Amino acid sequence: MKQSCWLALALLLSPAASAQQIEKVQPVSAVREAILSKSRGIARETAATSRDLVMFRDPQWSALTIAQIGAASADAVTSLNNLHSCKSCFETGVSRFVVGRHPDAHKYIIAGAIEIGVEAVTAHYFRSRDPARKWYWKAFWALPQSFSLYEHVQAAHHNTALDLNCFSTAQACH
Repeated sequence: MKQSCWLALALLLSPAASAQQIEKVQPVSAVREAILSKSRGIARETAATSRDLVMFRDPQWSALTIAQIGAASADAVTSLNNLHSCKSCFETGVSRFVVGRHPDAHKYIIAGAIEIGVEAVTAHYFRSRDPARKWYWKAFWALPQSFSLYEHVQAAHHNTALDLNCFSTAQACH
């Protein structure tokens, strides 16, 4: 009886013992290095993006980025002109969640710098690392900036077309 108990105990405990494999805990420096390597990679990509934009190394990407900067600037200027000339007017659309209903110039500058910076670095990353045999990848790099360019051009056109000879309750102000 004792031998069968020992045998049963050995058979029951052997799977549990092999399931408890010991894994080494990663040292804190390895985790810290993994986090720092990501931020260093983003900083390197941002520096390469800035360098390529200033040096005009990639004409297609640079032209798209400059057009996006111009469209965002036109949108901000026309919005600010409208908001200053009509006190009852307010910002509409998705941008009101970012800059507020009656923003100042610094809010447009900060939001535009973040938006264009993120999209330009992302597009530069996609453009510089495209696989040669994948045709869809070649068009993908331009999508975020192209959508943003279109939206800013449309918003600037809308802002210039507004009739601001309005009263505080007129529909043309909104």
